[in-house]
Amino acid sequence: MRVLLTIFPATSHLYSVVPLAWALQSAGHEVVVASHSGVVDPGVIGNIGAAGLTAVSLGTPDELSPALGAHTGDAKPDRPSLGFDPNEPEESGGWRTARSILASMFSLYYPAPERQGGRRPVLDNLVDFARAWRPDLVLWDPLMLAAPIAARVSGAAHARLVWGMDNVAVIHDRTKRELADPRSELTEHPWLSWFGPMLERYGLELDDEMLLGQWTLDLTQSRMRHPLDLTHIPVRRVPYTGAAALPDWLHARPERPRAVLTLGVSRRKIFGKYSGFPMREFFESVSALDVEVVATLNNEQLAAVGKVPDNVRTVEYVPLNQVLPTSSAIIHHGGGGTFAAAVAHRVPQLVVPLVMWDEMVTARYVADMGAGLVADPAALDVDGLHKQLVRLLEDPSFQLGARGLYEEMLAAPAPTDVVPLLERLTAERR
Repeated sequence: MRVLLTIFPATSHLYSVVPLAWALQSAGHEVVVASHSGVVDPGVIGNIGAAGLTAVSLGTPDELSPALGAHTGDAKPDRPSLGFDPNEPEESGGWRTARSILASMFSLYYPAPERQGGRRPVLDNLVDFARAWRPDLVLWDPLMLAAPIAARVSGAAHARLVWGMDNVAVIHDRTKRELADPRSELTEHPWLSWFGPMLERYGLELDDEMLLGQWTLDLTQSRMRHPLDLTHIPVRRVPYTGAAALPDWLHARPERPRAVLTLGVSRRKIFGKYSGFPMREFFESVSALDVEVVATLNNEQLAAVGKVPDNVRTVEYVPLNQVLPTSSAIIHHGGGGTFAAAVAHRVPQLVVPLVMWDEMVTARYVADMGAGLVADPAALDVDGLHKQLVRLLEDPSFQLGARGLYEEMLAAPAPTDVVPLLERLTAERR
């Protein structure tokens, strides 16, 4: 069968779908991955072709920056965010903030005519490709809501591939309850203002499938998922962290414990000016420890740090799948890909959750499973971080917790195990 994967234009979103795409290709299916040119163009770290997959460009990402502006801002911990805790009372309002921000992001697929600037909208490019290529199955990123329209128009079966907490489904479920509540002042779904014109362009109407797919493939750990009434298929998240030659310094095991500090591939761009992490002071604090710290820093971050201690190695980029097998701890901001890589290699985690999506949920889960510790990004204290790192390296209980997370990951079906089910569901739903 022909399978079209559509992704939000960010490296971390691409990396989450690569193992399943490989599994489909290995089973003999034709697979293409469609997105904005930023993850299609050769020479870009994290491009689709570098992962051994066929790429289809949907146009330039010119609309992406303003759409993300309200979301990322200056990346300070107290900014408005797409992240919210589904377990908090609905009255807390965080999910409504996320609902509003999502509306501004989704509009990038079909901007108002005055904002198109002569460029064809992503929606039209994707629909045209789907009509021409005629996929049997479309697997789509929860943030790529042009995809279900292309699937419906081309007659393909379609499903979401969820890479984190299912915030879109939670928001949609709560919005439907709000619309049904006679006390509510809400009279129509807030997303109709941007989704309506997209649907009308192709003679479609809003229904649950257009927001949630015909079924949902879920890469998150089982105990992290929010209970939702969905046709739900768990899939093991096999971490793909990029392809690169193995550097010489990783050929042998380190002589002392190794700790990795990373903000993730996509996050370093967003948090370049404000990471929420006191790099310079932290490096000074670990200079006297008998550890090796590997920090993935871009040039802007490295310039802000200044002189680096002898036991700190800085690199622009190294795939986590290369460095984590010889590491004893990892410090990160709670991104799903980094979390999954740490789980796969059974590495204890110190999470400093700067919230974009579900980082607080991830951090709490790591702590609850005894696989690591959490630092409050709004009140970072270098002495406290220093003590937490030492505890993570010296207390063997965190290794046991990391093993527990790993075993839970193994309990989910591997991507290769899911392929026959996708074949059957596609045949039923096309």
